[in-house]
This record gives sequence, C-alpha cells and structure tokens, in this order.
Amino acid sequence: MDLRNKLIGVMRALASVLTACALVLAPVSVAFAEDGAPTVQSAAESPRYMLTNIGQATTAKIQSPWGACWAFAVAGAIESSILKAETALLGQEAVPEISPAYAEPSLDALATAPDISERAIAWFAHELQTEASGGAQAGEGFYLMDDAADEQLSGGNFAVAASALIAWQSLVSEEAAPYQYNGYSEGSSPWYETSGLEDARYEDWSLPDDIRTLEDVGWRVTEVLRLQSPAMMDRESFSYTGYDPEATDAIKRTLVDVGGVAASISMEQNLPQDVLSGSYESAEPSEHFTYSTWSAYNAGDSASPNHAAVILGWDDTYPASAFEGVSSGSPPGDGAWLCKNSWGNDALYQEMGADDDAPHWGIHDSAGQATGYFWLSYFDHTLSDLEAFRVAPVQDSADVIYQHDYLGAAEYVQPMRYGGQVRTANAFEADAPELLTSVGSWTFLPNTSFTATVRTLPVGFDAAGAEPDELMLASTEAAYAVGTFADAGYHTVQLDQPVLLSAGQPFLIELVITAAEDGSSSSDTFLGLEIAYDDSASDAQTTLASVVANPGETFVSDDGRTWQTLEQFVSSEDGSSSGFTFGNAVVKGFANATSMTERGQIYQEVALS
Repeated sequence: MDLRNKLIGVMRALASVLTACALVLAPVSVAFAEDGAPTVQSAAESPRYMLTNIGQATTAKIQSPWGACWAFAVAGAIESSILKAETALLGQEAVPEISPAYAEPSLDALATAPDISERAIAWFAHELQTEASGGAQAGEGFYLMDDAADEQLSGGNFAVAASALIAWQSLVSEEAAPYQYNGYSEGSSPWYETSGLEDARYEDWSLPDDIRTLEDVGWRVTEVLRLQSPAMMDRESFSYTGYDPEATDAIKRTLVDVGGVAASISMEQNLPQDVLSGSYESAEPSEHFTYSTWSAYNAGDSASPNHAAVILGWDDTYPASAFEGVSSGSPPGDGAWLCKNSWGNDALYQEMGADDDAPHWGIHDSAGQATGYFWLSYFDHTLSDLEAFRVAPVQDSADVIYQHDYLGAAEYVQPMRYGGQVRTANAFEADAPELLTSVGSWTFLPNTSFTATVRTLPVGFDAAGAEPDELMLASTEAAYAVGTFADAGYHTVQLDQPVLLSAGQPFLIELVITAAEDGSSSSDTFLGLEIAYDDSASDAQTTLASVVANPGETFVSDDGRTWQTLEQFVSSEDGSSSGFTFGNAVVKGFANATSMTERGQIYQEVALS
C-alpha cells in the first residue's frame, strides 16, 4: 500500500497550535416528588452550573511576559479536576438538588490551591527527553526552532502538554517551579514586564531536568478528554459550518464529571503586551468583546484561535443582548460559558504591591475587584481544541509505567485509517517482580474503542534476536483490556486480570484502535504510531517534533496476521517518509511491585499474634 495514499484523512492539529499566544454520566442528585416517587435530575441538565461556587475553580494567574496561555489553561483545568476529585474522595461527588452550583457565579472566594506550575508545563513542552527522564527515548519530544530561541515559554498547545502529563511528567507545584525568572527577588525587575530594558523575556526562565519528573503535587493525569467543539468547522477550509448543541451538552457533562475544560478561542488581546493596565469600565465594545458585560462573541467565518482559557461554568439564560456592540452582532441565542483568563486579577496584583500594573480585566466580584473571568457565547465560532484532564492520587496510582511513546498523539488529530485489522505492539522488559494491572492508549474520534492484549515471553528469551513473527508465536496471551469511549483522547483501562512478571521477563502489549461502526463492510482501524513532521505547519510555528524508535521496541501488522519491525514496515512502503517520521506504538503499561515470584502464588498465610 502506497504510504502517500494512506495519508488521506490525516490532519495536523493546526487548530490546536496556539502560536500567537504562543460515554461518561454526570453525578446525579436525587429528589422526591410530592407523591414520594424518586426523581433523578442530572446536574448536567441544569440551566446553570458554576464550579466557582463550590470550591472547584482557582484564581486567575498572570501569563505575562510569555505567550503561555495554553499552559495556564491546562494548569487551570487540572487544578479544577483535582478539587473535584478531592470532593469525590470525601464522598461528596453528587451535587445536591439545592446547591450553590446552580446559582449565579460567585467569584468572591476562589480557591488558591492547588497551585500547579505553568512554567514547568511550558518549559518542558519544548525540552527533548534526556536519559534520566526518557531512558532509551532520550532525544524524543519537541524542540524550539532556531529562529524561536528567545521564546522560552511560548509556542505550545494542549496536545503537547497532554503527551507529557500522561507520561507522568511536568505536573509539579508552583512552589517547586515558580512562574518567575531565575534570580528574581523582591526589588528586581518585575517578572511580568514586557517592555523596555526591564523586559523579563531577556532573563533566564530555564528549569533543571530533574524538575520534569517531580511529583510533588500528589496527583497524576489518568485520562485526557478531547471534546468536540460546538463550533463545527470544515476540515479543509477551517471555515465555520454551524452550531452543534450535542457538543455543548458534552462540555457540560465534563464540567460536572471531571472539572474545568481548557479551550482555544480567538481574542483581539492575546499576547501579554496587548493587555494594558488601567480601567476597562468605560471602554467601548471592541470588534468581538463587550467590556460593559465582559462578554466575548466572534462570528467570523474563518477565524482562527490565538488564545486559550478555561471553561468553569455555564448559564443557559445568559442573554444574547449582553454581547451587543460587537461587529458580529448578538448571538443567535442565549447562553454562555463562564471562563477564566490568564491576565491576572486585582487581588493578586495587590498582594504583590503592584496595583499600578493591574489591568483590572474581567468580571468584578462583590467588592468591585476584577477577577480575570469573562463570559463566552455558546455560539462563538472560534471555540475549539477542548480538553479536560481526569486525575488520580499518586498513592492510588501504579508504581511503574512502561512506555516508549513520549511524543504520544501530540502531532496529529487522526492517524492513518485502514480497512481491516492493523495492529501495533510495543516490547518491554520487566524491571522487577511486578503485577501488570492496566494499559493506556489513545482514541481519535468519538465512540472509538481500543483493545490491548498483553503477551508474555519466557524469562531469558532472546527477544532482541527474534524475528517479529517468531516473537509473536513464542508469546503467550496473558490478559487483555478493551474499552469504548464517548470522547476522543487518552484512556487508561484495567486488564481483565493482572499479569505476574518476573524480573527481566520480556512482554508485549499489542494494540488495536477501532473506529465506530459506520455501516461499511469492515471496521476501520487506526495506525497507532507516533508521528513527527519534518517541517513546520506555518511561519508562526515555533517548535518541531522528534521521535526516537529503537530496534526491537515496536512491531506492526497491517493485515492482522504477519508482523514486521517498524523499520521493515516503513521500508515496505514506497521508501519515502513523505515529510514525516513514524515513532513507537502509542500504548503504555502500568504495574505494581509484588512479592510474588511464582504464577501459582496468590497470597501468603501470615500467623496472627
């Protein structure tokens, strides 16, 4: 099959590259009708829901001096997810029928913790893996292009951040990696300055590599949800084609079930230097923003996103008239998202003793202070690249992660699509006696499934010296995991039974990613391999990707029967990479340490004293 022909349907995630700025069910509450019969009301069906009102949203931070809005949106979404997960751990997941969540937004007592380091997310987004962080995959990841060397914390996107987070990297506390340049102290040039000789972008914002794998926050990302946008776009022209109310409902369910949702949008002010100090109270509406109500609505036919924010609530009754004055006119209906920006808040500037620098931007709280929050119409044409992050405590997570895919699915929306069974497999070797308990991989469209099969090989088997088909024949199927997911993204699934591994034992994780049934004669499957493009997508792009795939790590079967090494698979095509390079299979394994050394050993009897 010609490699170029397989490129049909492949899209680079252009909409998610923020170069300028830089089926789950919702928890339910149970009420009782007058006759005593129970009625179930989903919080996601409420006309209004505010994470800000129930302690599940944090304050607006300051992204200046960098175009790192994407990192702030990711951090803000994860902070919200942690707060929601903490509530669930306390057994308070269900939202009562009468709850502050259903009231108008209260922005008076927003949470200040957890406080995740945006600097770590942004810095390591373009730092290649080292031997300490990535082992044999040292050199994989994203790097700054030569002409963007001064963009220390700019030029990223949600997908790049997600690939690091699911690898147990870049999720550290603000205390460990504060958002300020190295050497900053009180009395120094402000770390947020963007002009003149005091421009903080001239300073050193680098971080040591050992920060990358620090897990002092105490939480890990276990699932990434890539939601469909209510603003439907033509895939070829990137032009607006209509509004999807089902996508709006999906965002609502995610806010109730997972937490905040990071979102790309188009804003006239998108770089830190665009946001001026002063007062916007008397400002006339700009092209797409009404300052009197702090409301954004862009109805451009082909507007591209250039900024990122976090959705933290909704109000179906928010009036369309609140958007009056913008060039797009009023939206076609009521309804808006409550969003958090990354241009700071009045209280934060006051805390720093920098009142004169405060932009006073955003909805005001009851004390009249700007909070950095704003409204975004349901019908905004630029809303895109929506991602949420499910989390779990580190102590409840696995002890060990097996992975070759540090780039993950960051460089594409969808991989190649085949009719029939295309399979990939990653080979690993157990570090110690362990129980392999779960696997993780990606899906690329709604209602897509994946099946992962764990195959073990005898201890001492020369996996490196075996041909792919010999390797598969010598392996024994030990467990499998299968899942179908309403939303695209990264998912972790428990194996049907844990697999006992001995120290040094080779094993394989085989992966099939299957698209939803569409009435065709055969189910389509996706080629689950990393991919790195050789050239930038646009003149504004600041980073390029690099993959590292060593011999013996990944195997491919494009007919479901015979297997090839990754090198054989590529060379069996037309000999050309067509402007990109394949990497390893996008599948991870998770294991826990165990004292068991034999397969028949289930437990030990211990005498009770």
